[in-house]
Amino acid sequence: MATVQDPLTPAPPAARPSLARAWWALVRLSLWRQARARQMVWIAVGLLAFAAAMTAVGTATDAWHTPRFRRWLGYQEAALDAVPPLWSPAPLAPAAHAVGDAVYAAAAAATTLDDYAFLTFARQVVLSVFLSFLLPMWCLSFSTEALGGEREGGSLIWLLSRPLPRWSIYLAKFVALLPWVVGFCLGGFAVLCAAGGRPGLIALGLFWPAVLCATLAFAALFHLMAACSRRPAIVAVGYSFVLEVILGNMPGYLKRVSVGFYARCMMYEAAESLGLQPEKPNVLLPVDGATAMAVLLAATAALLALGMVVFSRAQYHDGGA
Repeated sequence: MATVQDPLTPAPPAARPSLARAWWALVRLSLWRQARARQMVWIAVGLLAFAAAMTAVGTATDAWHTPRFRRWLGYQEAALDAVPPLWSPAPLAPAAHAVGDAVYAAAAAATTLDDYAFLTFARQVVLSVFLSFLLPMWCLSFSTEALGGEREGGSLIWLLSRPLPRWSIYLAKFVALLPWVVGFCLGGFAVLCAAGGRPGLIALGLFWPAVLCATLAFAALFHLMAACSRRPAIVAVGYSFVLEVILGNMPGYLKRVSVGFYARCMMYEAAESLGLQPEKPNVLLPVDGATAMAVLLAATAALLALGMVVFSRAQYHDGGA
């Protein structure tokens, strides 16, 4: 039997609109929209699968321990000479000396080979492939979709008609993409390092802070490009190949406008004790790791603030900006 409300009893007050609840609802909606894999995201997944397979092949063929440079022989001999003897200098029989020499040389050579394997993996996989190519491509695959997907789907105008400040919409989109881009980039880096065996696991423990800081900076930069351009993916790819690959390897101070430069500096300092150094320090002109981290975090905040200003003032219509 239905209950009849007493006409003298006032109705409960309706829930008052809340901008905070509306903002969190937009974050949740955007988070689920990011889960809809599009073309660029599938490209990122394909690149991860290909890179992991090639790294696993290198590990299976023991490529990280294979000397690839003539200077390796000199490096090995210098390392053997630098290790102090592990046995007592007391007089021993010739046979005992021979056994001690063999044990000493084997232990020193094994340590040197492990260090060389890490250096080979760090230079060939982390610095040359992951940081210069894979990381920017993975970041732009997710970051350009946050606003670019709204434009392509025709829902950006509807989104802007909601009673939320534009800067808060931009911030909500950025917050929603962070779990995806950070999870994919750090997870993808972990997959590559796991495929690299022991040298890869060492690299994972040393380099993940640099990967995290670079991911945040790339995400803020490509999110800003999505607010400024109707084709943010094309602009982001052009930036990745021109600034991060070409300009990032040029001599002088121009490379300091690239994100990868500061991530490299953090990696070089993190693995300095293992012998990882720039091949040409006079060309790279590195900064210390603390400064590099501060620059990347400050750039993330500055790019995010700039993006909120641009998004608040730009004029958007059904065809784009």
